[in-house]
Amino acid sequence: MEGETREQAASKLGPARDFGFLPIPKRCRYDPENPFQFTSTLNAIFAITATITVSNLYYCQPIFVEIADYFHVSYEDATRSLSLLQAGYCSALVFVAPLGDIVPRRPMLLALVFGGAVFTIGQALVTSYSAFQALSYIVGVFTVVPQVLNPLAADLARPEYRSRAVSIVITGLISGMMFARLLAGILARYTSSFKNVYWMAVGLQFTLFGVLWWVLPAYPRKQKGVGYHQILWSMAKYMVTEPLLIQACLIGTLSCAIFVSWWTTLTFLLADKPFSYDAFDIGLFGLCGLVSIFAAPSLGRLTDYVHPWTGSLCGLILQFCVAVIALCSAKFSIGAVVVVCTLTDVAQQWQQIGNQTRVYSIDPLSRGRLNGCYGAFVFFGQVIGSSAGSRVFLSNGWRACYGMSLAWSAGCITLLLIRGPHSKGWIGWGKVYSMRKNPRPRKGDEEEDGEGTKVGEVEIERKQDESP
Repeated sequence: MEGETREQAASKLGPARDFGFLPIPKRCRYDPENPFQFTSTLNAIFAITATITVSNLYYCQPIFVEIADYFHVSYEDATRSLSLLQAGYCSALVFVAPLGDIVPRRPMLLALVFGGAVFTIGQALVTSYSAFQALSYIVGVFTVVPQVLNPLAADLARPEYRSRAVSIVITGLISGMMFARLLAGILARYTSSFKNVYWMAVGLQFTLFGVLWWVLPAYPRKQKGVGYHQILWSMAKYMVTEPLLIQACLIGTLSCAIFVSWWTTLTFLLADKPFSYDAFDIGLFGLCGLVSIFAAPSLGRLTDYVHPWTGSLCGLILQFCVAVIALCSAKFSIGAVVVVCTLTDVAQQWQQIGNQTRVYSIDPLSRGRLNGCYGAFVFFGQVIGSSAGSRVFLSNGWRACYGMSLAWSAGCITLLLIRGPHSKGWIGWGKVYSMRKNPRPRKGDEEEDGEGTKVGEVEIERKQDESP
């Protein structure tokens, strides 16, 4: 009887190996009788993972000049490597990240990290710019790791801490942008070749692979019996039936275009007169992102207390003010440049926390797909920002570029205001003119929040309990 009980207990455990050959540490195996707890340590590891992997997208930003000189291409051609990285990332958001809803996420994450490291070796070795561009796109595909981690954090965190958990992972994303620019600038200045940046990235990613193998819990898949074509179809359906998702996607596109346009053109702004800074000096401006890193937990807590729509509005208003500063004085004052570098990260992070929290509230069982839709638009905005920003800056000057960003910022605020936080339709405020999370219900109305779920997220939690 005892032997039978042990066999029954063993049968309930999750798989013992990843990919059929890689052993899973015993403490990481799924046990329904003793589920793995989502701790602050694991949340921090998610953030560090996001930092290291997303850095692949930004190592090239402070070394465009070195890339152009090495491959004998123009500066504008050198910026295309960034556009290709982001295009690969965007492709993976649509076709790879949604798999997190139907496959176990531990082996998926391990495969992505390992693949990213392998193809980064190629970036460090090639001598042809065409090959470098092709590898940039492939590395961008494997860099989608943070967009698998983000919905996973939202799934695992308790409802009252969901925005905070998401904000910590987003902090890792912002840290990666700063970390990549800073280290790339240092290595480009103090080593013999800019390609040492990519060798460093290889070492970090293989180290991360080992850490994730050791600590990442083997949670089972969220849904069974759902095919790949079905998740793609459901994503297309969401994009024509969910006004909240469409609003968030459009805002995310324009806001991210502003953010990336600034950081892409900063290299050209600071390398030219009157500043004439080199790659190392330009890389140091990434330290301005430290403010947003320290601010992230507070922004997450604030978003948990107020309506996420309100958090997005505050971030967008701050972004508009920053765009005004850039347009008026970026070329004349290094102090203004520091202010813009600091606050543009804070503004982007604030609006993104609010936007993603709203998107995740639509359907808990489809967070991977919803994040794929939202993330694809966001990184489409990155492609627009990096390509349009550099083209306008190099062709028409800094005022034209930053004036374009100001127009985009005004568009973001308009898109948010035409659909209020408690609206159920495509436009309007639904006769509830309040920006509070839980406004007083009108007499005879069911008490609901702005995203169509009952107050306290009772309905969301019920769906989570029913998930396989």
